[in-house]
Amino acid sequence: MTDPLQELALAIDAACGRNDAASLRRALEIIAQFDYESLTLEEQATLDFYAANAYAGLRRTQKAHQDWAWAQPLLENEIHHLRLALNRLVSAPKGNIATDLKFRVTTNLANALNHAGRFVEAIELWDQAISEHPSFSMAIGNRALALYWYARYLNDGTTQDLFLKESYVSFRLAASIGVEGHAQPHIQAWVTHLGNAANWDTVNPKVPRFRKGTSKVERQYRNWCVQNRLVLSPVNDLSRDWVSLQDSLTLPAITFTAREASATLPEAYAIFNQLKQEYVSARYLVFEAIQEQSKPLHFADRGVVLYDALDYRYYRLWIEKLKMAFLSAHAIFDKIAYLINDYWKLELGVRGVNFNLIWYADTSKSKIADRFASSDNWPLRGLFWLSKDFSYKTKSDRAVVDPEAKILHEIRNHIAHKYLRVHDHTLYGTAEARARHGHDQSFPVSDLELKEQSIKLLKLVRSALIYLSAAVTHEENRKLEKLEPGLIGSMPITSVGDKYRL
Repeated sequence: MTDPLQELALAIDAACGRNDAASLRRALEIIAQFDYESLTLEEQATLDFYAANAYAGLRRTQKAHQDWAWAQPLLENEIHHLRLALNRLVSAPKGNIATDLKFRVTTNLANALNHAGRFVEAIELWDQAISEHPSFSMAIGNRALALYWYARYLNDGTTQDLFLKESYVSFRLAASIGVEGHAQPHIQAWVTHLGNAANWDTVNPKVPRFRKGTSKVERQYRNWCVQNRLVLSPVNDLSRDWVSLQDSLTLPAITFTAREASATLPEAYAIFNQLKQEYVSARYLVFEAIQEQSKPLHFADRGVVLYDALDYRYYRLWIEKLKMAFLSAHAIFDKIAYLINDYWKLELGVRGVNFNLIWYADTSKSKIADRFASSDNWPLRGLFWLSKDFSYKTKSDRAVVDPEAKILHEIRNHIAHKYLRVHDHTLYGTAEARARHGHDQSFPVSDLELKEQSIKLLKLVRSALIYLSAAVTHEENRKLEKLEPGLIGSMPITSVGDKYRL
């Protein structure tokens, strides 16, 4: 008896090989007819993986894989199904996934996100795939290419050298392991290109280390930031082996006309300062809350009279810290939109500025604004695609790129406007409660879910700030290309030392 999933896989592979769009659409229709409820999580993930492959094949038939257009529905669907597949595989009981499906899904998702300009998240996904399968050369090679392009948006020469050396080493490793036939010439070409740029065996750039901390808590905090990739420094995307890194991310030098000059720095710098401060403050609140969970009841919680609702709910200060941090971190996205409005001179009114709408010509989101649609700014496009992770509106909204967008949306909405119930994960089934009772007034989550979603949100904010800095770098480099060097004056910018912060 033939396996229908195997037959489907062969049909999609064959259709991709001959660029047969009609057969790929037919495969998607067949996938839609499967009864997902009757399948195992691995089988469900397999179908989503095949659907993603079909959408990727359709992109190639339309040559959309070479397209830099911002609006790409096929890519949205590809990312959506890859994320669904990965979520199912992560949720499956350990030991039940006996195939190489997980790291193939992870690698393809990284490839798709990188194409969209979301190279920070892509690198983390490739790292996950490589950690589970160290000889997976295609993941190593794709990561190497992303590191090379990432380096082009870095302002610090030492950090740039770190990225370029890692890119070169990774390309060489992929070539030595061996890649698919069509990719071998490309990998070797990059080895040659980077090898001609420098003798990387003798180039040893210093890692920009920072203080480990004078107290046990500070050391734990700084290590926690590095391990969770939460440091505002591109170096944190290279490795988590370093004990401590500095939040060194800044905007590049901004060029402006003599008429625009003033006694103060351009507003973009002040806004970016505020965004960084709000991020690092929210980050510390999350760390502090997680640390306090295992400690005795805080004195601020003592003597507060509460009734037992018999639902194993948390009423603790550390929970409220997580909520405050979540709201504060989430608010940074709209503030990023204000900086975009200022720097790109969009001249939108205050009421028309928010992270989800700033990219579009109107509130219907049917057309990308002309200012962005023609832009080849890769990290700016990544910022646009990151905004799609927050586009959840209704249960039937299939255009959303992140299937879990609903959770972030509901947590933020209920903290700010309704109320969020946080339950002990071992004693109360929050997922079942959400499915059984609905959540118009309150939204139940477990303590684990709130911690995981808070860290996920911090990672998204960090990525957004890196894309923002890189996008401005791209614009400033373009400005300089059009100017004669003799026409440019310079104004020094000094950083504020820790002991002089007011």
